[in-house]
Amino acid sequence: MGMYKILLEDSIGYDFTLIAIHGSLEPYYLAYLLNKNLGLRLFRSREDLIIGNREEEASYPFFEFNDERQYVDYYVLSNKTKIEVEAKAVAGLFESEKTLKTTYFIPEMPQVDYFIKVVEDGNAFAKAKALKILNQISHIVTAYEVDVSSLKNKEHLIFE
Repeated sequence: MGMYKILLEDSIGYDFTLIAIHGSLEPYYLAYLLNKNLGLRLFRSREDLIIGNREEEASYPFFEFNDERQYVDYYVLSNKTKIEVEAKAVAGLFESEKTLKTTYFIPEMPQVDYFIKVVEDGNAFAKAKALKILNQISHIVTAYEVDVSSLKNKEHLIFE
């Protein structure tokens, strides 16, 4: 009997475009600007993206739009959120205090305010044109494509 060798690939194909956006905007206002300038119809998802454990559970605002005519799905999510963390005091009047801590959806990119994830089933998404439009919006400081393979926490981007 011959020996068989099973090779398990550790890498998952990340077949989507990820765009980073810098700009201190409220999430709903960014969605409005994207709808207006890119011709999308983003809407706030009923449930936010939740990452973390029981002690430090972080909720990130999440917008989505499924373009059924062009087979493109758009997801806009915040990279930053603040959570309450209980810090135990050693001595004093109060035994514990609650403090705010900033957490990041993609921790290795803390300077990014928002991400746009674009999943396409063809070649309908014009990446260069979208980046040019995003960089022309006055409220957005800069927008650029992110190499997903270089991220450590890329599994956070697998949702649907």
